[in-house]
Amino acid sequence: MFSFILMNFQYASDLHLEFAQNKKAIFKKPLLASADILLLAGDIMPLCDRQQHQDFLNYVSDHFQMTYWLPGNHEYFGTDLATMPGSFEEAIRTNVFLLNNKVKCLEDPAGPIELIFSTLWSHIPPQLTEIVAKRMRDFTQIHLKGQEITPLEYNRLHQEAIRFLTLALEDKTASTPEPGTEEATKLPRKMVISHHLPSFLNYPKKHQNDPINAGFATNLDDFIQKMAPNAWIFGHHHANISPFWIGKTRLYTNQLGYIKFKEGAGFNREATIEL
Repeated sequence: MFSFILMNFQYASDLHLEFAQNKKAIFKKPLLASADILLLAGDIMPLCDRQQHQDFLNYVSDHFQMTYWLPGNHEYFGTDLATMPGSFEEAIRTNVFLLNNKVKCLEDPAGPIELIFSTLWSHIPPQLTEIVAKRMRDFTQIHLKGQEITPLEYNRLHQEAIRFLTLALEDKTASTPEPGTEEATKLPRKMVISHHLPSFLNYPKKHQNDPINAGFATNLDDFIQKMAPNAWIFGHHHANISPFWIGKTRLYTNQLGYIKFKEGAGFNREATIEL
């Protein structure tokens, strides 16, 4: 029987440092390094305001060996999507990377690990496009070629993300050897990091049946069961719920949310995943 120590990853999302109360809270009680690698699952700060938050970027660079920062929808506020490719990776510091629709491959004694990053966006059904576009700030704050983004473009971004995730995950559908065997250690363990939600399971009760949910989550339960990544981190709805399973995949979230609305309940400054 093969025995290895699994790798730990720290994770957080929805810090929203663009708001003074959030930034004050994060610097009063900063993220405590409990793993070498930090995964930020979006809505950390708008990219157009990045210069105003160099102190946070310096902090994570100093306290973690590596930080991977996935953009959420708020990262794109004040940005024209035409200036950014759908797939990119940018070094913010020598050990802090901003990336979307990218796979990072890590070597580990227990076998290779693949971290799969995608904002994901969401699919907005035709009957909900009008109300979602009216109520979500995305459709006034994010632009494409000088024009406000539309639900149609949102759906295109979502489909682009699904194509990327399918390619990144598809080899996991092959027959899998028994855990703990030498053959099993050769297969990559895969973890998806998205901002938008891939499921409506365990959705916050206060938001249930709200049509705007279509701009936050998409029912990918069947996709997850088929592709079976080992884990999936998400953010976006500003509620912290316990990890839960879809098939063989465990889903996690750790969101700060808006401090002014007291959404930070359950946020863990040192939350980790063992993979």
